[in-house]
Amino acid sequence: MSGTINHAALKQYAADFTAKVLADFYANRSTINGQEILALTPVRQVNLGIISRIFDQWKADAQAFRSPYFDFEKEEVKNALQEFMNTVSRNIAIKRDEFQPLLLHSTEDALLLLLAPTDYFERKLREFPNFVFDKEGAQGLAKYTHIHAGVAKNLALRLTDSGSDYVYVNQALNWLSKILESGSSLDDRASYIQQFSSVVPLHAEEIIPAATPAVKLPSTHDSSSQSKNSGSFFDAVLTDTPQPMPAARISPAVPQPATADFREQRDEPIPTSTGVNSLNSRFKVEVPVHSEETNYGSVPLKVDSILGSIALGQRFMFVNQLFNKNSDSFDEAIRELEQAKTFEEARELMAYKFASKYFWDMSSDAVNDLMALVKRKFN
Repeated sequence: MSGTINHAALKQYAADFTAKVLADFYANRSTINGQEILALTPVRQVNLGIISRIFDQWKADAQAFRSPYFDFEKEEVKNALQEFMNTVSRNIAIKRDEFQPLLLHSTEDALLLLLAPTDYFERKLREFPNFVFDKEGAQGLAKYTHIHAGVAKNLALRLTDSGSDYVYVNQALNWLSKILESGSSLDDRASYIQQFSSVVPLHAEEIIPAATPAVKLPSTHDSSSQSKNSGSFFDAVLTDTPQPMPAARISPAVPQPATADFREQRDEPIPTSTGVNSLNSRFKVEVPVHSEETNYGSVPLKVDSILGSIALGQRFMFVNQLFNKNSDSFDEAIRELEQAKTFEEARELMAYKFASKYFWDMSSDAVNDLMALVKRKFN
């Protein structure tokens, strides 16, 4: 992430903004509902961030309601539970103390998105479960992104065009690099700074020195009203909620991570304004071609278990050099490699997932040694 952000200044502004909004709203109210949240601040991104957090809790509560003693897959139970959760969603009522952290964190996120979109989207992508960027995640990112919405929508479209249901985050980071370097999907900051400043004066240069305006594109700032039907509040929260993602133009017989574009582009540098420290340069992984696989070592003895073939000294080396000294991360990665059906699948896990997640140098001795051990399982 960028080292130019003054995080202390960002947090202080978010705290001041939150205190002002809370004081104004709760002066004569004890709770806030869903429709009031949508109109709470002049910064729609802040309001949507709060709704997104409530939505995540709503889903978690629905899952927690399930019990192993009952058949929750029975149609009448599913329908009844869905109706119950929808009704609950239309009756949001949050007191000040519970609402404060929702508003604070949403304000911090909105500021980061506005002033440092690279940092914001990079973090969002790297937080996806299993380091996978899928259609559900793409739709959610687009739905709850208002500032620089073009970036989120562009990522979703690239996933659709890839012809796959998901890609590893490493691929999505490369898409993000290209999108941001063009600048065409970014909004002008000035109008959003004015919206923040109407509550508490915002001096962007204190948070990100020498901040320069982004390319200005037309954007929509329509407010929305709650649906009158029996669906959930979250289904009706936006009038411009993205439609279901269009069908892929090319559909592979077996869905798998889309890596072809990444491989074809890997030897072509992506131009940047500085020439260094772009997302592509930080996350690009050089994947050896098929003829180089023998460089990983060819041991004739086949093994049934990767973990069982790793000596204690090697384990220490892998944990320390490849998994940030985290044994749990090492164990989880080995479990995924054990479940691979082919060497190519295991190799792609290492090159496209783990290498990006843990910043591997694919030419290092530690990576070569681990690849050689993995290959023994598939000889």
